[in-house]
Amino acid sequence: MYAKRTDDSTHERRNDAADIRRRNPRFCFADHIPRYWYRDNRRVTRFFDAFSIMFPLGEKFFVDSVRQYCDALPADGTLAAQVDAFLYQEAAHIREHRAYNRRLARQGMPVDALEALMRRRQQQCRRVASPLLQLTFTACLEHYTAILADLLLRDPAILDGVDPSMAAIWRWHAIEETEHKAVAFDVFRACGGGAIKRYFMRTAAMLGVTACFVVDLGYFIVRLARADRDAGNWRSWAQLGWWLFGAPGIVTRVLPAWLAWFSPRFHPARIGNPATLAAARAALAADGVTTEPA
Repeated sequence: MYAKRTDDSTHERRNDAADIRRRNPRFCFADHIPRYWYRDNRRVTRFFDAFSIMFPLGEKFFVDSVRQYCDALPADGTLAAQVDAFLYQEAAHIREHRAYNRRLARQGMPVDALEALMRRRQQQCRRVASPLLQLTFTACLEHYTAILADLLLRDPAILDGVDPSMAAIWRWHAIEETEHKAVAFDVFRACGGGAIKRYFMRTAAMLGVTACFVVDLGYFIVRLARADRDAGNWRSWAQLGWWLFGAPGIVTRVLPAWLAWFSPRFHPARIGNPATLAAARAALAADGVTTEPA
């Protein structure tokens, strides 16, 4: 009975391949953008910037993890088409965040050093973790990006008052993370063995991934603060702490969605609201970011 509950019910809403849309934007990261573009808040700006530094290598890891299982999927099936669209979106994310990160490097941020640290971590992971475990890690991290993206779309005020160029890339990225939120999970479900095995793999992996992710993100933010020669500004740290954990804070608001991962009946399709996504897509198109021809 436990294994049966672990599988998703037949009424679970599913995305089809057309829901994962192909776009090819080119964002502007000119030097006239304010250094502290998030409402002149140093720490919150560097919170987003730390994520951006993680994305090129992180999303390359996601791509590689999912791609290892492409041959195991029916070539003419919906999931294979979703994987193809997922790979397209992730390639665009890698390209645009590399451009974003070049701007950070021009500011004197230690982008190369932090990427070198990530590269070493990934090399260690690839040596010791099986392909299935790497896919599990990817599904866990895609859950993180999905719940944060959903919050950005549900509450557009989070990006109100910030530099428009920077708001644009984060809104675009949030939309696409929402669109492909279930792909890695569904590949894991299709290729990961029995339901009980999958449940214990993904829940144990989430605990380890969370510990590593929180430590690494915190370290990245500290390194950026040091590069700003501002690490001792405790007022700025307090502002970040309130923004993350206050009432309502970012972490406080996504915690229930994070905990949902530990339900045996969890599926990423349950995250978010189609109307919210539709409104965000319309706003993105109005800004000139359109869907590519099939």
